[in-house]
Amino acid sequence: MEMKMKVLILLSVIFITTAVNAQADKPDEAVLAEKQNAFKGLFYKVWSKFKSLSPKKENGVRKVAVTMGVRGAETTSSILEPYWKDDKTSDKQFMQQLEDFAQAQTLADRGDLVSSNKAFTGFIDKYPKSDLKPNAQFAEALTMGAMGKSLESKRSFKVFIDENPGHPLVGDAKQVMQELAPL
Repeated sequence: MEMKMKVLILLSVIFITTAVNAQADKPDEAVLAEKQNAFKGLFYKVWSKFKSLSPKKENGVRKVAVTMGVRGAETTSSILEPYWKDDKTSDKQFMQQLEDFAQAQTLADRGDLVSSNKAFTGFIDKYPKSDLKPNAQFAEALTMGAMGKSLESKRSFKVFIDENPGHPLVGDAKQVMQELAPL
């Protein structure tokens, strides 16, 4: 019994030491991303929410769990290729829009707010009827605010709110507008 206790304590010490050393060797990725992010304070919080509501480009591989019985399981292609409601992966125009949107978002994530703002503005001009336009409008206004262009940012947020009154980010847009320097 005493030998088992010593082994357990020794393993615990090794585990804790290894974890501490690994943490010291490799800084937390979230901390690094926070330090590199161009958005600070409220802008960071709102940008994070924006990203969570924005569509993400998939790598083409879907992970699907299919449950089958032992007997009588279907072997049709419907199980191998399930139907996804509102799936637009075969729509080349939508996939190009998604690619352009993702590139603009990546620029902002990397801290290049000027290029990101231009990319979102270009997206809005290129795809005026896109389903992603409201998100692009929001991101365009947010990047302007983060660059210190308060007046332009407020105008863009106003257009976003007026054109998309039911969008889930309207409350965040109003909050950012209040935080920006007065007109």
